[in-house]
Amino acid sequence: MTRHKVHLTWWWGVALLAVAVALLWLAAPGLPDGRLHVYFLDVGQGDAIFVRTPRGQQILVDGGPSPAALLAQLAEVTPFWDRSMDLVVATHPDAAQLTGLLPVLERYHVAEVMDAVPVAKTDALWAAWQEHVANSGATHVIGQRGLQLAVGDLLVTVLHPGQVPLTGTSADDNNNGLVLRLDYGQNSFLLTADAQAEAEAQMLASGVRLKADVLKVGHHGSRLSSSAPFVAAVAPRIAVIQVGKGNHFGQPDPEALARLASAAIFRTDLNGRVEVIGDGQNLWVKTER
Repeated sequence: MTRHKVHLTWWWGVALLAVAVALLWLAAPGLPDGRLHVYFLDVGQGDAIFVRTPRGQQILVDGGPSPAALLAQLAEVTPFWDRSMDLVVATHPDAAQLTGLLPVLERYHVAEVMDAVPVAKTDALWAAWQEHVANSGATHVIGQRGLQLAVGDLLVTVLHPGQVPLTGTSADDNNNGLVLRLDYGQNSFLLTADAQAEAEAQMLASGVRLKADVLKVGHHGSRLSSSAPFVAAVAPRIAVIQVGKGNHFGQPDPEALARLASAAIFRTDLNGRVEVIGDGQNLWVKTER
C-alpha cells in the first residue's frame, strides 16, 4: 500500500510538471525577453499597435474597429493571465482606432491613458471613451508636441499635434491626431495614426526629429498621406500599412505605395500581423504569412 501511494504521488508530480511546462510553452511568446517587440495587429480596416518593452511593460496604441478582433489578437501576443497595460493611447476619435479600446479599459488594469483633444464635433463613441477613461482609475494625460514618457527602456515622444490645432484641412480630426515616436537604443519607430499631408507639412516645419527605422504609414496608405517630402525626411527602412483586406477605399493607394518604394513594405491585409523586434541596434521582422 505504501509503495502504491508513493507511485501515485510520483505520477501526479510528473503530470503537474507536464502541465506547468505546457503552460510556460504557451505563454513564452508573450514573456519579456530583453528585446523590444512592436506588433502591428491585424484588426481589419483600422490601427492597433501593441508594444512590449524589453523589461515587459506593455503599451497599446489604438484598438481598431472591432473589440472582438483586438481581444483575439492580444490573446495571441500576451500571456493568458496578463490583464495589465502600462499605457493605452487613443490617437483620435475615429471608430477605426477607438472602438476596440473600450473593452480594454473594462478588462485590463490600465496605469495611464493618453489621448488628444478632438477639434471637430464628437459623437457617442467619444463620450463613451471619456466615460471609460474616467471609470478606469488610470492617470489621464493629453498628448501634445514635446511630451515625453519613459516606459521602461522605451522613450515615447509626442511629435504632433502642436499647441495650435490645424483647421480647415482635408480632415481635421485626422490631421490633429497623435503622432508618436518610439526610441529604444538605436531602434526608432514613427507611428503616424491617420495623419495626412497637412499634418506632415506641419511636422516638417516644426523641426521635430522624423528620421526613423520603421514607419507606421499614415491613414492606411491613403493617397493624401505619405507625401514625398515627409517620406524623404523619415527615410524608413521598414514601412507597415495597417489596412483591411478588400476595403472599399482602395487603400493602400498606388501613389502612396510608389512614394514608399525605397522601404520594405509590409501590409496587414497581405501579411497578417506584423511583428518588428529590436535589440537596440538591429531589427527583425516576423509576419503571420
